[in-house]
Amino acid sequence: MAAAWGLMAPGEPRRPAITSCVMSDPAVQFAATARLLDGRVVSLRCLGADDAEAVTALHQHLSDHDRYFRFFTLRPVQLPELVGKLTTPADGLCAIGAFDADRLIGVAHYVLVRDDPKAAELAIVVAHEDHSLGVGTALLKQLARIARAHGIERFIADVLGENHLMLMVVFDLGWRCEPADYESVRHLEIELPDFVEEAAPSATEVS
Repeated sequence: MAAAWGLMAPGEPRRPAITSCVMSDPAVQFAATARLLDGRVVSLRCLGADDAEAVTALHQHLSDHDRYFRFFTLRPVQLPELVGKLTTPADGLCAIGAFDADRLIGVAHYVLVRDDPKAAELAIVVAHEDHSLGVGTALLKQLARIARAHGIERFIADVLGENHLMLMVVFDLGWRCEPADYESVRHLEIELPDFVEEAAPSATEVS
């Protein structure tokens, strides 16, 4: 599964701060907020059927450049099918969105590898105007927290070798990663860290 285009500038000195809040309602169990590098605070939450229009708009407005890095092709994707998958709860799949007020600015999701329940394929996409602000980093960290809570130990992603910004997002986190090169594509296996949360249900800020 293709990973998305660069989401954070190389050598960026800061990462977005994430505030997690685990709640009793399953629909918002993994809700969180993140402060971006420009000071905006975005909400991170699981996607649902009510988000279908926003997910469609996000993908429809991708540039050719962004679409190529995300899907490895310039041809239109089967958008209704993709949106349905991202907004319909299903075993082995989790999709989260980053929202700036009511505007969806990024989506990250994983799908379990069929023959390895401890591994999941990863994909991320961010609105072009919100690149290089830490949106992708915030989504990746929050998705990893959810994955670890469900017994997943590593993410797998195929990234175009020319997609330097996406590679920087992954490597900048400092998580153990085993890359392998297949011509123009880098195959990444990312080991997810253990996330230690406070026992209290109040919000917890992590760097």
